[in-house]
Amino acid sequence: MARVVKRKDERILTRLADEFEQLAAQLNSRAPITMEIGKFTQACRLVSPLVQHFGVALKFVDIEYSAEVNGIEKAGKSVNTLEDLLDREIQQNTMKDQSSASRSLIRVKRSLEMFKIIFEQTMASSGNSIMDPVNTAYKQVFYPYHGWATRKAVAGALYTLPTKSLFLTRLKLDEASAFVLMQRIVTALAPLIHYIDNLFHSRESAQELLRLI
Repeated sequence: MARVVKRKDERILTRLADEFEQLAAQLNSRAPITMEIGKFTQACRLVSPLVQHFGVALKFVDIEYSAEVNGIEKAGKSVNTLEDLLDREIQQNTMKDQSSASRSLIRVKRSLEMFKIIFEQTMASSGNSIMDPVNTAYKQVFYPYHGWATRKAVAGALYTLPTKSLFLTRLKLDEASAFVLMQRIVTALAPLIHYIDNLFHSRESAQELLRLI
């Protein structure tokens, strides 16, 4: 059977929608629910090419996000699932370490939350600016955990965001097609984010970590 090779110019929103829908389908079909680290990080890595289309404004997200995905992937060399990852760090009492994979998972989840909100706000907004959608998402997700200097830097960087039309041009999509794909991604991310939250809420020793980061 011929091996299917994905082209580098394949539209990133389509790939994101496909990958996250596969994860969502997995969550809806398995009992008990588990999530393989390899499949999770494979989907998450596709976010970085998307971030680049926003320009330097979201560079801070991409740098941290890529490092956190790497941390989860590294942990996947010792355990197979996200459930096993948390349970191992609970047993080893390393969950609260600054470099723990559990912390990385929370930060990755927050990045996914941010892009979910960006897409929701972009689809709901009129005009040719994506500054408000990005600012709303940032304030809801990352703002409470950032210091004054970071907040100020992000506020300034928002003015470098591309217009909505330029952003869509970079994605090689018209608005109607982009919104269809954004909605697919939003729909797929909702159960994934809920699932990760539940991983921590279902483990008493892990609940506090959600408030610390």
